[in-house]
Amino acid sequence: MKSSPAASNERLPSHTESKRSSRRVAIASFLALLASLLLIVPMEWQHWAFTFAADQPLVAWMAAFNADTSPYLLWLFLLPILYTWRFHLTDPQSKIAVLVETWLQAGKYEKQPPSSTHSDSPNPVCHDPVWLRYLVAAVVTFAGIACAAQTGERLGSLPPAYHDEYSYLFQAETFARGRITNDRFEAAPELFDQMHILNDFPGKFASRYFPGTGLWLLPFVSLGVPYWGYFLAQGIICLLAFWIGRDLSGNGAGLCAGLLCAFSPGLNLFGNMLLAHHPCLIGLMFFLWMFNRWSIDRRYHHSFLAGVGLTFAMYCRPMTAFGIGLPYGIWYWASVWRMNQTDRSEKIRQLSAVGVPILIGLLLMLSYNAKITGNAFETPYGQYTKLHTPRHQYGFHNRTRGEKWIQENRQAGHPLPVIEHYDRWAKELTIPLAIENEKHRLIASGQWTLGIIPSLAGLVFFCAIGQKDRRQWWAILAAMISLHLVHIPYWYDGIMHWHYVFESAPLLLLIFARSTQLLTYNARIRERHWTAIWWIALPLISLTISYTTFEPFWNSNMSAGISEVKFARKQHAEFNQLLERHIKQKAVVFIKKKPDDLHLDFVINHPALDSRILRAHWLPRKYSVAQLQKFFPDRKLYLIDLSENRLVEL
Repeated sequence: MKSSPAASNERLPSHTESKRSSRRVAIASFLALLASLLLIVPMEWQHWAFTFAADQPLVAWMAAFNADTSPYLLWLFLLPILYTWRFHLTDPQSKIAVLVETWLQAGKYEKQPPSSTHSDSPNPVCHDPVWLRYLVAAVVTFAGIACAAQTGERLGSLPPAYHDEYSYLFQAETFARGRITNDRFEAAPELFDQMHILNDFPGKFASRYFPGTGLWLLPFVSLGVPYWGYFLAQGIICLLAFWIGRDLSGNGAGLCAGLLCAFSPGLNLFGNMLLAHHPCLIGLMFFLWMFNRWSIDRRYHHSFLAGVGLTFAMYCRPMTAFGIGLPYGIWYWASVWRMNQTDRSEKIRQLSAVGVPILIGLLLMLSYNAKITGNAFETPYGQYTKLHTPRHQYGFHNRTRGEKWIQENRQAGHPLPVIEHYDRWAKELTIPLAIENEKHRLIASGQWTLGIIPSLAGLVFFCAIGQKDRRQWWAILAAMISLHLVHIPYWYDGIMHWHYVFESAPLLLLIFARSTQLLTYNARIRERHWTAIWWIALPLISLTISYTTFEPFWNSNMSAGISEVKFARKQHAEFNQLLERHIKQKAVVFIKKKPDDLHLDFVINHPALDSRILRAHWLPRKYSVAQLQKFFPDRKLYLIDLSENRLVEL
């Protein structure tokens, strides 16, 4: 059965989205399609040119199939057909359909919440029952936890892969001891040098990283389930995405954003790495949620909680917190400045509400710095970079500046303990390299978040349709752009080419959810239901490609990412098994590493250096076996040569 647009409009509640004009929707849709075609056509032109030039065109077409563009070209061919279809699978005027529609459009956060019923209706209909709201929130949270845990099952019960993960575990274990720093092995501290661990001054054996991640990991490390801390974090991120989208545009946008976060391959994969990203995202998403509420109702407790969220994010990844917080900070100051000039006390109260938690956080951070580095204004991260990896510093011409710093210290008689093999891995950041890095980050952001074509189409539609009713949406877009901009002056594009801008992922998903809500709503009231289905299928295509392998057309992105992480994890697991299999008593294992291995270091110890098996560097030019025996009289000594994979007792 068909329903007229007028009838559809009459049954929608008065507090739903303001209707876009047909012309505006058409222009936004056209621009989204045009942007997609401008990306698809050049890639597919090469694909088809290669196909027709080959002796076996079908084989060539399958071999050159591009998972980022080819499925979408085929899907585009169906759009004209679906656009003309008008038939319905269900009755759009049925009571259930009306209830679903009103619930999807309801839920926007208002300064004074609207009544949940129509007072002028003889049979009041509850548009947004509290029980349903929280049930959906629980489902979204559970979906995030379940998807991350399922990815964890595919990775198996293997130890972490990256140096950074072990440093965060070291930090959490230090906090679990009730300490900020640990006593180093003063007799020969360099034996226990560990990647991303400060070990250069007496009593300063501590992680280089900011304390937020260690604090998040602390309860889970104490319980022996560190990865469950990240599964829970994934669920919380999905929940916060739901609330942000719901507050700004209603239940439909919130539900879409939460579920997209739950199934996003990049979020799930990083939800199984003990890195700073997920704890940071919790702080940032909570900050966005509270700030958006403050921008609507101007309540002090919302701005205070926004400051708390931003402070925690700063404790995890300060540059990321700055990048995302910058547009909101400008907005906040501008909003307070525009208040009544005579009411200074109100301005002070507003600024204090968000400023107090940030100020307290900064003061505590100064104390934390002083405890580890001896200087309140020098972070452990900065000190580690200055001493061990000066070529990795932030900014352009990093290698030139780093080598100058090394030379200056040598001439002054203070040679730096530079980790040469790792430090020289850094490239010289120039404008061309910065552009290349940003290109990689943009491509990887699309691939790992939602797919390049859906992400691009959603962004273009979002910008073209406008956001007159909720300007907070523009701040989300500005925060995403700002995050990319602040990381341009860094030489490395990131783990999997995007981890420095990883926190933009839920922002991109929120924007796509908003575009989906607007497009599907307008398609429905204009009797173009099947175009909405065509649009919704875009992320489904991307997620299908990400999670499945269909040879010879594509290999799963998720499987490739899992294989990359699992490769290093397996090496750590095999090394651990080797030690446990051959060493049954207290011992020290001296490790002679492969000289060309930059990203694998097995010298990993508990902060107290009290484990049954300690791991140390093999430094024969500095310490003889006799000296080592004096250092560790109650332990057996072993040497393992990683080049030969041979373990011998000294």
